[in-house]
Amino acid sequence: MRAEYIRTMAVLAVLLAASLAGCLEGDSNGDNANPISMNVHYEATSGTITERFQNGAVLSTTGVELSFDFARVTSKAGTMKTFTFDPGDDEVGSNAVTVNANEQAEITYTYQTHGLFTAVLTAIDESENEASLELVLRIDKEIDWTQTNTDDPDIMLLATSPDCQCPAPEHLAVESTITNRNDIIPGTQITVTWHLNDPEGEEQAFHTEQIGDGQEASWTHSQYNVEGGDWSLNVSIDAGNDSIDIHHVVLIAYEAEESAPNPLPTEVTELESESLSV
Repeated sequence: MRAEYIRTMAVLAVLLAASLAGCLEGDSNGDNANPISMNVHYEATSGTITERFQNGAVLSTTGVELSFDFARVTSKAGTMKTFTFDPGDDEVGSNAVTVNANEQAEITYTYQTHGLFTAVLTAIDESENEASLELVLRIDKEIDWTQTNTDDPDIMLLATSPDCQCPAPEHLAVESTITNRNDIIPGTQITVTWHLNDPEGEEQAFHTEQIGDGQEASWTHSQYNVEGGDWSLNVSIDAGNDSIDIHHVVLIAYEAEESAPNPLPTEVTELESESLSV
């Protein structure tokens, strides 16, 4: 009797295990999986905006152009309908770009503001299935600022607040050169001081140099713990009455936390080139 009971329980255990295995197998087969494969390629996920000033006037501003290739995005449920790139550089997604998948597979966007942005890439197929991919994109900014022949230097403002809900810059990298023109009295020297102030007007770094007739002096500094707001870089002429030339180059830099690039494999590019040449 006991042996029969054990055999019965063993059979029930086998049947229960089989039923559970069937359920797990259905889950592992991905019955509810998204049919869209987000195979998007992109060569770069970071860049640097460059802005040039001379004597108070903006000479040029060059944004960062990034491209995203959706050509190899496919769906098991049919053809692709639309591709969308939301750059993450505004509050409400108004800068998002959507294209018809039948007409265009690559989206190119130019960033004009600095920040550590979370961009969203989205694909929708003809059955209204939707798949998305998030990328972190790092956009630094370099400001090249020049003032010539002055005895009353202007203040260089550094707007460090990013245009996104993202961290403040990691650091400011300052490279500055001052030239003593000495157009008035030959053979004199001047004393100058660089001042880097935070948004509250508190001095965070400074450097003083004596510059001889026709000579130049430079200051290089990396400022960490950068809070958002308007920082300022100022030069004071502490001694002497000569005119000077000032050349500041300041990089507003973010921590290197961007997503890794996903370029198209070289062998695929070569095969496509060969097919086009036939």
